[in-house]
Amino acid sequence: MHISDPAVPPKATRQRDAERTRTALLDAAQTLFSTRGFANTGVREVAELAGANPALVIRYFGSKEGLFRATLERVSISGLLSGERRRFGANLMAAVFDNPDASGPLAMMMLSAADPAAHAASVEFLQTKLIAPLARWLGAPDGKGRAARISVLWTGFLTNWKLLPIQPLDKAAHLASTRRWLEAATQAIVDEGEA
Repeated sequence: MHISDPAVPPKATRQRDAERTRTALLDAAQTLFSTRGFANTGVREVAELAGANPALVIRYFGSKEGLFRATLERVSISGLLSGERRRFGANLMAAVFDNPDASGPLAMMMLSAADPAAHAASVEFLQTKLIAPLARWLGAPDGKGRAARISVLWTGFLTNWKLLPIQPLDKAAHLASTRRWLEAATQAIVDEGEA
């Protein structure tokens, strides 16, 4: 029988910070999924990069697919949709150019397209979390079509700027003129609905 000495305080137990660990796992997953894809990223690698126990990936996300979905879910356009309509092109431009991780979700989706589960998650995310809210915000006429055109425009740009870079976009002068064009083209699609 063990009797504790009341003069000796009990050892402090290290409290886990679940939210910090969850965030570290999501950050690590985004890094690995956006550079290696879904099939080439393992749960153990994500946990190791995050400095966490691999069992926590399953505990917090259920599976590697759940982790992939949760990583995509971090992307939100609500901030852009709460801004002024007449500044949407400029605000989107700033959000992308001022964020070094802007192409991360697109890279994740492209590199994971060969895996059926990751592909399905990517398509669902694109439709429900990006296209549908943007279409509702754009409204009539043809909000869905206009949202799709903005997606095509930006997916093409991010692909050719970050994922499959083309030379004209690696020069500051060309990138600046492309940035002005992209802002104007995006805003023109938004403004199609204005009377």
